[in-house]
Amino acid sequence: MARKKKRRLVPKDKKTGIPKKYLSGLKGSRRTRRARLIKKVSSIYRSGGFIPRDLLNRRTKA
Repeated sequence: MARKKKRRLVPKDKKTGIPKKYLSGLKGSRRTRRARLIKKVSSIYRSGGFIPRDLLNRRTKA
């Protein structure tokens, strides 16, 4: 029987714990702002709440 292939871990940002691909191209305060926003939207989504449109729009501008 063949062994199951191990899935590769995604490289994450040390400070925030968010995958680096979502923070690429940003540095400093814009990077931390984007990370905070992603964490906020993620927690609302996980709890089954309503994600306001302005939060999603902020993601594209930040």
